[in-house]
Amino acid sequence: MCRRRWRVKKLRATDREMTTPLLLLRAVQLGVQIGEMDLLTIGTINDMYTEMQNDENQGSYSTLASQDDMDRF
Repeated sequence: MCRRRWRVKKLRATDREMTTPLLLLRAVQLGVQIGEMDLLTIGTINDMYTEMQNDENQGSYSTLASQDDMDRF
């Protein structure tokens, strides 16, 4: 019989357990009001936060890949 060994996922600095306080913090950072929280899911709030972080780092993407770059990749 093959015995499986289960490994526990190691959390990185960017991986956090989603808790109620963290969800509320993200909502406040996004400017989402409590009344609007009924209309959104946890995943939607996380996606909105990720996009907000990406928008702040827009200057770090100085060049875009061309089709030739993608073909070589």
